[in-house]
Amino acid sequence: MVIISSEGRGHAVVIPKKVARLSVTRHKIKRRVLSALRTLQLPSSLILFPKTSVSSVSYKDIQSELKKLLS
Repeated sequence: MVIISSEGRGHAVVIPKKVARLSVTRHKIKRRVLSALRTLQLPSSLILFPKTSVSSVSYKDIQSELKKLLS
């Protein structure tokens, strides 16, 4: 899912089939990461490539990890 404004700003979460084979799993990861991103102050443009281990991590851990990475 890509969220881009008319000014060329936005963020995207890219999950290849190599990370999660089933589309259901890829969409679940994407929804969790995008939900965590909505609570943070983001740079004008951002593309994320989560690793396989994100599917077994809790939402709070994803949120705290993204906060730590983006600060």
